[in-house]
Amino acid sequence: MQVLIFGCNRITASLLPDLAGEGVEITVLGSERDCLESVASHPGVRVLLTAEPLMQDYLQEGGINHADVFLAMSGDDHQNILVAQIAKHIFNVPKVVCHLGSPQLQVLYTALGLNVIGYSFGLLQDVRQALDDNPRG
Repeated sequence: MQVLIFGCNRITASLLPDLAGEGVEITVLGSERDCLESVASHPGVRVLLTAEPLMQDYLQEGGINHADVFLAMSGDDHQNILVAQIAKHIFNVPKVVCHLGSPQLQVLYTALGLNVIGYSFGLLQDVRQALDDNPRG
């Protein structure tokens, strides 16, 4: 399984041990060099430093054409919405999960068919459930 994660932060670092496993390749796209260096130490994780994260070239270099799962996990709701929509509608990634902090945006984009998770104490479980429950992200 190939997983592409947009955004490198504490949430991403927390998800990696849960997602990693035999046969799982994870690529993390981000602009935070320190965070990328930290997550690169996980087995099976490849990192890609991005200067302009919304460029489709970075998504393609990260392997979106072959991704089974796309997680939009950056700290910027609007970037997450945009790249999640690109992953879902342009690249047809089977499972797309978008992290949004704004409750208003969560309601709006859930209503538009995007698989959205928000901040919660069980965020990691929310991601896992979204990946397990939604066959077409």
